[in-house]
Amino acid sequence: MAQDASFSDGADSALYLGAVTSEDLDVISSILQDSIFCVKDLAWSKKKRQVAVLVNRFRWENSSAYSMKKTSPERVRSLLIVDNVLNLSSQGIDRSDINAPLNLLKLDLNQSKNSIFLTLLLSDFGAIRCEVEAIELSMKDVTRPQKAKSGKIPNHPINDDS
Repeated sequence: MAQDASFSDGADSALYLGAVTSEDLDVISSILQDSIFCVKDLAWSKKKRQVAVLVNRFRWENSSAYSMKKTSPERVRSLLIVDNVLNLSSQGIDRSDINAPLNLLKLDLNQSKNSIFLTLLLSDFGAIRCEVEAIELSMKDVTRPQKAKSGKIPNHPINDDS
């Protein structure tokens, strides 16, 4: 009798995910949290209506192994592709410094009656906004995982001033 695969069965496999709904987007956003990339790693093809970003993402799917000290924290290069892009803009980014590291916090979706905006929210109040015709994006690991140079798990302390 066949047995269902468990989540842990895929821990060492490359991820390849697609999104066409806001719920799908939330999954990819959580997986890409704390990814790092540079301006030179972003390409927009107006003709193809596509934005591609090569990121160095933290492997959150392996975090239980990190907390139990079974393995060191890892990163993997992943390609984020956003399709149906009508327009691209940015704020808080020095586009002339193509090697400055940008830290992705989350993918944010804003929909109105006439427009859909997918925004890559970055640390230090930076943002890259894609106006899209429809939600269609994918994320694919393109290298083998490597130990994170810092050897640390990204930490987001809560500032409680109360």
